[in-house]
Amino acid sequence: MATEVKRPTGRDQILDAVLDAAERLFAAAGPADVSLRAIAEEAGVNYGLVHRHFGTKDVLFDRLMQRYADRWLAQLGAHPDYDAALDQLLGASFDSSANLRLLAWTLLSARDERHADSYRRHAALDLLPALLEQQGASAQEATVDTAAALAFAFGWRFFNPFIRAALHLDDQSAMPDAELQDAMRDHLHRIAPSSPRPRHD
Repeated sequence: MATEVKRPTGRDQILDAVLDAAERLFAAAGPADVSLRAIAEEAGVNYGLVHRHFGTKDVLFDRLMQRYADRWLAQLGAHPDYDAALDQLLGASFDSSANLRLLAWTLLSARDERHADSYRRHAALDLLPALLEQQGASAQEATVDTAAALAFAFGWRFFNPFIRAALHLDDQSAMPDAELQDAMRDHLHRIAPSSPRPRHD
């Protein structure tokens, strides 16, 4: 006897179900190749509800990016910490989150410029330099250090399978995955040190 799939009901459940479905499908195939109908089917809701709540795929994508930003800010809490924010961006493991896979799609696809713009508006990464300034860095140091840290974090998250294979880092006996990830995190914090430093003004 087949179990009946419970369909989302109520506005909040429907919105969450649609955004969850869009996240899965967009990350797997890229936004350009996913239709609103496919998202509705994946979410277990009527297509008309998806259209009513979001209108277009671009609006849905924008809401998904806003949700990513909101969740990241919520994880940082009322008193954000620079080191903790970098740790979250680097991730706990080698697996890239759906958010990063989606970012890769949008940045590498010229036809998704609107989606890349949505990332820029909702990334909230511009909060990081100010956190570093609060800990003693000059404005220029904070910006450059944060840019270098983001390049390191995103480069590692996107390309670590290639880097690990090229450098023969897949040998678990030489360096287990958890140990390698911790070592990379240590390097990340050396790129953008948050310890107090003398101001230059």
